[in-house]
Amino acid sequence: MDMDRTGKCHFKAAAALGLLAVLAIRPGLVRGEESKKGLLGPWLATAELSFVVTGGNTATSAFSLGTSFTRKWTNDTLLFKSYILKSNSTTTTRTARGTETDFDIVEEKINRLVSENYLLAGQYDRRISKNLSGQIGLSWDRNRFAGVDDRVMLTTGFGYAWVEKERTQIKTAAGMTYTLRQYVGQDMASFAGLRFSILADQKILDNSSVSTQFVFDKNLKRMIDWRFDWTNSVSASISKSLALKISLRMIYTNVPALQSLALFDLGGLPTGLFVSVPLKELDTFLTTSIVINF
Repeated sequence: MDMDRTGKCHFKAAAALGLLAVLAIRPGLVRGEESKKGLLGPWLATAELSFVVTGGNTATSAFSLGTSFTRKWTNDTLLFKSYILKSNSTTTTRTARGTETDFDIVEEKINRLVSENYLLAGQYDRRISKNLSGQIGLSWDRNRFAGVDDRVMLTTGFGYAWVEKERTQIKTAAGMTYTLRQYVGQDMASFAGLRFSILADQKILDNSSVSTQFVFDKNLKRMIDWRFDWTNSVSASISKSLALKISLRMIYTNVPALQSLALFDLGGLPTGLFVSVPLKELDTFLTTSIVINF
């Protein structure tokens, strides 16, 4: 796929998300609703921040930031969310040059990116009845270490709130998807699919809660091509605006992307050929983060 086509896909995704943002502003004005006072006005926002750095004999850094912005009206809900994960490592090679009694230490450092994940998504919900709602959403994500260079997904369907109480919430959703996906080093593929999701939150104590979110996607063009994204988390409030959160996220891809590897002969010499092998099916992310509520 050429760069022009890739740029057009990114532009269309950004334009659609921008349209959702415009719709977010207008409904309140049309209905004559007054904006709530606060730092972000009528919007509810959260940010999850995690940053780890090690130094000395080994040097690594890991940074993740997740944000969500939600606005609700009587029958409408608009959600925007984003996620960034980057992890780097520095390998230091030390050698001694000179004689046994007179030498210098030479260090060579190599920095490399070991993990990278991006997500940008928007979703609009329209309440049809007390428990049933219609949904439409658009998302873009990139995870090159899992072989995904670009993936744009349009979703539409229905959600149902089975339990909607102050301490307990259980919701499911199902619908159709249309995906544009490009694996690293491959052409863009497009296909229709099915999506099913479960979201559950339970307060354990007044200041702590557990939650789980499970999303299943299936490619209708190739039935064995399916994946799920499952996140389980525990959070404890420190104050009204701050909380600690531990999350375990598992992403499983039944048909993973292919990786091109250089082929060596039995003697260890390069043949100049390359072979394609599948990446691992399961990726896991364990994070401890600070949650900031605005």
